[in-house]
Amino acid sequence: MTDERYSISHVARCFDVPVSTLRYYDELGLLPAAERRGKVRHYGHAELRRLALIQRLHQRGLVSLADTATLIAESPAADQPSGREVLIASIGAIKSRIDDLQAAQLLLEHLLTCPRTDPVRECAHLRTELGQAVDHALAALAASTEQRRGPVQGGRRRPPTSIRRRQGPQPPPKKGTSDPKSTA
Repeated sequence: MTDERYSISHVARCFDVPVSTLRYYDELGLLPAAERRGKVRHYGHAELRRLALIQRLHQRGLVSLADTATLIAESPAADQPSGREVLIASIGAIKSRIDDLQAAQLLLEHLLTCPRTDPVRECAHLRTELGQAVDHALAALAASTEQRRGPVQGGRRRPPTSIRRRQGPQPPPKKGTSDPKSTA
């Protein structure tokens, strides 16, 4: 029995992916074409099975494309995680995503049963949850700003060295004119 070959356009239609996706997978080494006839890539059953595996792993959101490459590689590079490490990390990410989706479901179910006329605007539970989210976001912003600004010296915050160098020395204001910075 001969291994039947299918053109790239035929495979794209059968697997419901754009031809550009198959070419991209080829460029990444995920799905090399079995052969070329002229300029057209052709795939055999082994490549189609590999494509089905890529779809199961990547397109369903189970693992990233890079992790898919690690999982299907014949011999992964030494600097890459092992297939088992990728699977363990992916399972952890899926569990986290499930937790997030369950929390979202609980919130929606609460809003559905909330006695308020307009629960999205009037629900005390939602208002509390949103306040906590805002506080968390502002705390993260403050921490990030603190890291960029640099240390406080003499009651005034010194800009990072790179900014002080860029500004260079500032000439004193001319007599009879006010300092534009002091009027702000």
